[in-house]
Amino acid sequence: MAQTIERPSWAKKLAATFMVVSLVAVCALAALQFLGSFQSTVPVTLTADRAGLVMNPDAKVRLRGVVVGRVGDISESADGVTLKLDMNPDQLKYIPANVRADIKSNTVFGAKSVNLEIPDDPSKARLSGGSTIETEDVVVELNTIYQRLVDVLAEVQPEKLNATIGAIDTALSGRGEQIGQGFADLSDLLRKTNPHLDALSRDIEAGAEFTNVYADVMPDLLKVVDNFTFTGNTLVDNASDLDALLMNVTGMADTINGVIAPSKADIISTLANLNPTARLLGYQSPGLACFIESTAAAGQKALPVFGIETGYVALNAGLLPGKEPYRYPEDLPRVNVDGPPTCQDGLSDPDSAVHTDFYVGDNAAYPYQPRTTPKADPTKLFQVMFGPAPRG
Repeated sequence: MAQTIERPSWAKKLAATFMVVSLVAVCALAALQFLGSFQSTVPVTLTADRAGLVMNPDAKVRLRGVVVGRVGDISESADGVTLKLDMNPDQLKYIPANVRADIKSNTVFGAKSVNLEIPDDPSKARLSGGSTIETEDVVVELNTIYQRLVDVLAEVQPEKLNATIGAIDTALSGRGEQIGQGFADLSDLLRKTNPHLDALSRDIEAGAEFTNVYADVMPDLLKVVDNFTFTGNTLVDNASDLDALLMNVTGMADTINGVIAPSKADIISTLANLNPTARLLGYQSPGLACFIESTAAAGQKALPVFGIETGYVALNAGLLPGKEPYRYPEDLPRVNVDGPPTCQDGLSDPDSAVHTDFYVGDNAAYPYQPRTTPKADPTKLFQVMFGPAPRG
């Protein structure tokens, strides 16, 4: 026959209590694990001018949609608000040190979160504990819009607003067709302008660069304007002297006009006759400049020859064959050389070791013709000493 053993009531109560405590502990541990209480974090500071109405502790910190931390604490500061961010240390290696932050909300009335954005030129350094991030934008809330609207309406006087609306109604009444035609013309203009938007954008950018140039030189321009002001004041202070000067200049002009006017035709004729000469001098100006420079260089080199430094003349004398006497009309001068102005290399600074080409031109009875083959030319001693016998 089986026997039933009954446990005391206190044991049943103790077991029930243990089960309840265990269940509560498991739930609490699960909640703490979900909230990240057992996860180590790295503190980072976020500063902003305001945090918004629905920014609460434990708000999420996201980077490209991934949760990388949470808001630990929110406190006011002199410049706005300071948010303490508890960042996941495993995610800091993906966040550059120059990361940007925005405070946004997914919905109009939803809770806010911190959104981290990587800049176009991310830093090689990584975000570390104790760093400070400044926000660039905080989403505008409805209460802010309402407050600004109320401020505007508070400044508007109803009677003036009514008069303004009445004036607009009077101006637009009966002009619907004209207004519609104006919008149609504007649409056509925009349609024609649309293909040229790229060129217009480039022109605007060029205009911005042009404006920047003027902005850079603006201090100098202001100095010039200030100097003009000083000059203007000087002219005003000496107005009487300036008037006297202008009167004297006018009288002198009348006097000169009386002298030049009778010779006006002769002056015009002289200037017209000088025109070919001036044109020729302009054409030959490179050669003239070379001639002047070469003459100056030769003069410096000739100073020792004429005894400027030593007091006596240095000559290298010798006997040369006599030239043939002048013959008419064979020895008449010729002006048949025509060529561009030239300045041979080394003419202004000659070097005796460098050969200079000789320009051959038809300017004499016997033009210079360098020989390329040897030629015997026996002469008599008498001709060498006294020259050829006179002819005819």
